[in-house]
Amino acid sequence: MSLGVSLRCFLSFQRKIAFKRFVRKMSVSGGNDHLQRTVTKPRNEVITEAKVSEIENLSSTVKLMKLHVNDKNVSFQAGQWVDMFIPGVETVGGFSMCSPPHLLAETGTLHLAVKYSTHPPALWIHTKCEVGSQVKMRVGGDFHYCPGPDTGQRDLLLLAGGVGINPLYSMLQHFVHLQGNKESSVKGRSAHMLYCAKNESELIFKDDLVKFAESESNVFLKLFSTREKSTSSRFLCDGRIQASDVHAALSQLDVKQTDVYLCGPLPFIEDMKSHCTAAGVPTDSVHYEQWW
Repeated sequence: MSLGVSLRCFLSFQRKIAFKRFVRKMSVSGGNDHLQRTVTKPRNEVITEAKVSEIENLSSTVKLMKLHVNDKNVSFQAGQWVDMFIPGVETVGGFSMCSPPHLLAETGTLHLAVKYSTHPPALWIHTKCEVGSQVKMRVGGDFHYCPGPDTGQRDLLLLAGGVGINPLYSMLQHFVHLQGNKESSVKGRSAHMLYCAKNESELIFKDDLVKFAESESNVFLKLFSTREKSTSSRFLCDGRIQASDVHAALSQLDVKQTDVYLCGPLPFIEDMKSHCTAAGVPTDSVHYEQWW
C-alpha cells in the first residue's frame, strides 16, 4: 500500500472517529435526536457551507428553503437527506432534499421543505432564518433512488404521507429527468404516486405534481385529503390511502419489477408495507424512510 493511500485511509478513519465523538457530545447536551437515530447511516465526509437564497411558504405550516452551495464536489442521490449545522443552534437538523440531484449539479442549488415544529432546527427555519443566512450541511442516508444499468428496467411506486413527500418528490423529478436519457434503464417505465395529507392545502407540491401527471404519459398521480373535504378533481379524493388504492396502482405496473418507496409517520409506513407485500411486491423491493 502506498504512502498516499495509507494517509487517505488514516484521515478517513480519523473523520469517522471525530464524528462519533461529536455524536456523544451532542448526546450529553441533549441535541442528539437526528444524529443518534441516523448514526449507523452512511454519510459523505464533506461538510459544506450553504447560503439561503430564497424562502417561500408552501403552506401555513411548511416553508421551502432554497440554498446555494458553492462546492462543486457536493452531490446527492434522490431521496437522501442532509445534516444541517446552524450557527447558534446546538441541535443538528436532519432534512430530506425535495429537489432533484440534477438541479444541484446544474445550478448549485438544492431545496428543503420544512414543517413547523418546536424542534430547534425547524423552529429556527420558521422564525429566524432569512435570505443570506449561512449554514453548514453534510449529505447522508441510504434511502435513495438511483437506477442504473445493473438495476434493470423497473417501475416505480411512491407512497407519501405528509411531509414524507420530500424525498419522494425528489425521486419523481429524477425519474422524469431520466426519461430524457436514451440510455436510461427507466426510460419508458411507469411511475405512480399516492400522496396523502390532512387537507388539500397541506398537499405541498400539489400543482407541480399535477403538471407532471398531465404532461408525462408514464406518470400517474392520486392525492388524498384525510381530514377535510377537498375540492373535487381528477387527481384528488377524500380519505386515507387504502389497500385497494395500492393494489389498483400496482395492477398497472409489473409487480415483480417494481421498486416501492415509502415515507411518512410510522403507522403510515406499517400500513403501506403491509398493503404492498399483500399485493405481491417482494419485501426487498419495498424501501422506506421514517421521520419522527
